[in-house]
Amino acid sequence: MTDPASFTTALWTLLTGAAFVLALGLAIISDMALRRREDRAAAARRATESAEVAERNGHPAAH
Repeated sequence: MTDPASFTTALWTLLTGAAFVLALGLAIISDMALRRREDRAAAARRATESAEVAERNGHPAAH
């Protein structure tokens, strides 16, 4: 018969492993969202700078 203590240890090990995998998954998703936000901000900043340069040079701003 299975020792109850070893069964409990196995369950805690499984729970700990699952929590670790879940934490890594959430960290990966969070990092991807942050990178997308940074990319959108950089693209908007480039567009603004490009429009300002075009305006300074007397060209109509291209949107």
